[in-house]
Amino acid sequence: MKTKNLFYPLLLGSMMFASCKPEIVNPPTPPEEDTTQVYVPKTEVEKVDSAYQAKDYTVPSFTQLCIAKEAARANMTAENLALMYEKVSLLVGKEEPYNMVATINGDPKTRMGFCWFTNDSILDGEVQLVAKEDATEEDFASSAITIPATAKQTKALRYCGICSYIVAHSGIAKGEKFRYISHKALAENLTPGTNYSWRVGYEGHWSDIAHFRTQDASQGEFSFIYMSDSHIMNPDYVSYARRCALAAVKTVPEARFCVFPGDFVEDGTIANSEWEWERWFEESLEPVIKHMPIAPTDGNHDDSQNLNYTYHFNTNNDFSQINKRAQFEGITYSFTYGDALFLIFSMQDFWRQDYSMVDWTSIYLSDVSKWFRQETAKNPNTKYRISLSHFNLFSGSDHSTDEDPPLFRHCMLPTMKACEIDVALQGHDHTYEVIGPVNPDNCTPILSAISDREEVAIDAEKNVTGYKGGTYCTDDGTLYFIGATCGRKRYYPHDRARMEKDYAATPEELKKGKHDVENYFDLFTGMFGQPGRPSFTKITVKDDCIEFNSYTADNDEGDVTLFNTMRVVRTKAHTTPALSMPAYKK
Repeated sequence: MKTKNLFYPLLLGSMMFASCKPEIVNPPTPPEEDTTQVYVPKTEVEKVDSAYQAKDYTVPSFTQLCIAKEAARANMTAENLALMYEKVSLLVGKEEPYNMVATINGDPKTRMGFCWFTNDSILDGEVQLVAKEDATEEDFASSAITIPATAKQTKALRYCGICSYIVAHSGIAKGEKFRYISHKALAENLTPGTNYSWRVGYEGHWSDIAHFRTQDASQGEFSFIYMSDSHIMNPDYVSYARRCALAAVKTVPEARFCVFPGDFVEDGTIANSEWEWERWFEESLEPVIKHMPIAPTDGNHDDSQNLNYTYHFNTNNDFSQINKRAQFEGITYSFTYGDALFLIFSMQDFWRQDYSMVDWTSIYLSDVSKWFRQETAKNPNTKYRISLSHFNLFSGSDHSTDEDPPLFRHCMLPTMKACEIDVALQGHDHTYEVIGPVNPDNCTPILSAISDREEVAIDAEKNVTGYKGGTYCTDDGTLYFIGATCGRKRYYPHDRARMEKDYAATPEELKKGKHDVENYFDLFTGMFGQPGRPSFTKITVKDDCIEFNSYTADNDEGDVTLFNTMRVVRTKAHTTPALSMPAYKK
């Protein structure tokens, strides 16, 4: 197939003039007495410029070579030249797949969604599965289930965004745009309780092999991983998130899936950076992706008219039938797993339809509320109900005084009450926060629902409440949880004085960057602080509780520190919600 050249050749030295691949001379050994001496002629980099052209290789692998070439061009030490040749050896042919991921899509006992990218015009693609935990190439050749994929050309996606490290280090221009092919496939009729190995691509061009396990037919206790807010923007952020992913897989190898409530990348809007998405899949979360499916929703930094998020994931799309807009696709969906109903949703797109910060109304959030009630009515018998969103109904750091949360509370608290949501997993605030259970009628903590908390020394950064652990009963209110960040971008807790100062006693004051929750600090009933390292949480759904074990990822070897353990319990059976209700009035 003819492949479009994905890079402007003028940006890449003399590559456009190459008609063949000249012999590449290995760099000589530098003199022993001076290992930093510049000893290789400039023609070594120029030969690589000429020999290896963007049109022949995948975007991710060629970009890595570009970065290494520019480092060698600027400073041709032995180390830089060796790195350049290493990246040459790692080039991947243009036909190969990348950015692969499995996503929960419908019933996790029998279905799984898959998505991956190829260079533009590489249209062939399928998924192969083998019902075996560690299948080999031979297993795929002899016993693979093959599922064809759909292929869709993306919009022209901006590769280098506003904050993108790559602009300064690769020779690729800011604002450069590439097109890709987004491949999606859905496996159905899988066998419950089965370990599967899978790969994507087509004959002669297969990805690495990854793994997942379908939900057991009679699922008992199970664990999943919570990670959030990687904000990929440069190699430092890439490595922090990868450290967290490696630690999570090492610590929770039995995890069935990973929930990720948004802000995968830093650069959203029209000025997004596809390079940041690429690094999330290819490097940062690659250890998790190889071992389990993802259950994602989008964050405000992921939001782009270019639809990067939509192209990259293959989740259930039922909610988009309510709102026929492309950016709603795949961000709001549900599934049951064992004894838990998961309601994964986005609040942030409320501004795409009519809303009022005066009347506290939103067409979009009204549809989300209706969807919540429909989904819980369809699944009345699960013991636990868990929601996942990026934006917060309650939070205690820099986002607590945003304009949006009062609207979210007015629109969604009646729904959280009617649907009896036990746990609301949130992102966005980059701090570790245990909030509630919250009485949805008056935004106060239900203190009688809390037991077994440990009192510890108050720390203005790591734990401003002085509480750890605890058991939280959600019979009459929802527990709100934010698990800090798996990356590098950290916020810090606001204390009682700050929250009292930020309280808006009148609607006019609320417009000045304040919040509308009186005695807000009292809602923070558990650990509340900044762990200071990339963090993830193992969440285990048991018969008698939902157990949270939160860890920091301490190094690149996967070592962790457990810094909080708590339990959520429910003693009342869930009821079926009404399909309509009055608006929340504070």
